[in-house]
Amino acid sequence: MTKEQGYLFPLVNIGTFPYRLYINVNTFHSIVRGMRGAMKREAMVDRVEQKNGRVVVLTDSGEEIDWLRGRLKDAGFSPLCVVNEEDLLEAASMPGVGLFLLMGEAMEGALPEILFGIGASRAATAPVVVLTRSRGVLETPRVSVFDVDDFLVSPWNAEEVVARVSTLCGRKSLRRNAKPHGLYGFQLVRSRLAVEYASREAIMTPSEFEIARVLVRHLDTPVSRQQLPQGPRCNGEMGASRSLDALVSRVRKKLASIVAGEFRVRSLYGVGYTLERAHNRHGK
Repeated sequence: MTKEQGYLFPLVNIGTFPYRLYINVNTFHSIVRGMRGAMKREAMVDRVEQKNGRVVVLTDSGEEIDWLRGRLKDAGFSPLCVVNEEDLLEAASMPGVGLFLLMGEAMEGALPEILFGIGASRAATAPVVVLTRSRGVLETPRVSVFDVDDFLVSPWNAEEVVARVSTLCGRKSLRRNAKPHGLYGFQLVRSRLAVEYASREAIMTPSEFEIARVLVRHLDTPVSRQQLPQGPRCNGEMGASRSLDALVSRVRKKLASIVAGEFRVRSLYGVGYTLERAHNRHGK
């Protein structure tokens, strides 16, 4: 045997000598390690697809939920905890949201508006699970049990919550309503970037759609420039302010085409804007 043959390792015998396949020992080990690594990566990808969903948790600011955050992390989820409706709907516009978990008194007081905002968000098809102290919260005239995918009534335990999240996270919403949740007669359909009112609709750009969503949610309430996704983040951003004025102007015209004079978008000097009902007008 030559010196070079001494570094060869017979892997497969195709037939009798000399028809034999040889491979270098180091190369053989590299192939084996690569195959093992590929198997591990494939298993990890499966786990990411099935488990590593972002769960957005809305709760009261004073409520201690470390127990829930810890259990969700242990189960392979990425909990994102927020304490108010504004942060919840901002999180809903992020990619990768697999489920919304709503709990606490703050949620119960504004559930219709929250469901409307989620329905018009980037994560509109993500399931919604409600943890509530009373089932009656889901049986108001504007909210029914069929507007959410699942709910738990207090007292609940961590294992039960994680089990419900594991069942629904990453799936499409099971809500039975064929149309998105409406608010004040408006429906916002993100899949078509459409704002509907009284069987009429206006198609918007993504930026216009976001402005309309915020204005409708804050009907008859002033909305500052900073509250709008396209608004300036500080008072010195003149360019952003001018761009925002142009966007709001287009939204104003498109909404006017479908509301038949029942609502209007009004600029508030030094504040921002408001969408108001016709009978609440204080000026032109």
